[in-house]
Amino acid sequence: MAIDALNNRSLDGLKEPVATAKPAAPKASVLTGEKVSTAEVAEKATDAVMLTDTAKTLAKATNKAKESSGIDEAKVEKIKAAIQDGSYKINYESVANKLIDSEDELSSIFG
Repeated sequence: MAIDALNNRSLDGLKEPVATAKPAAPKASVLTGEKVSTAEVAEKATDAVMLTDTAKTLAKATNKAKESSGIDEAKVEKIKAAIQDGSYKINYESVANKLIDSEDELSSIFG
């Protein structure tokens, strides 16, 4: 009945709500062929969800990313130390190129 309602795209043809509708006849057991009631089927039915290893890994990575500040503290400390002792060298050409690239990108977006 629910499939018909979905395919028809209208609920006008339903005599009663799908959630409370009762089956017209008992279902037959696939294994034995004997008829079983809907209540018996519901008692025996169990739902289970199994996650793949990839999904579990992705969930762990997502949680780790949420807990992270997003800042590489070790890299920040290394740069701070290099600035303080005077060994940090700025590549002015690279900075200029990145500024130009950013300007080009913004110009392409906003015209």
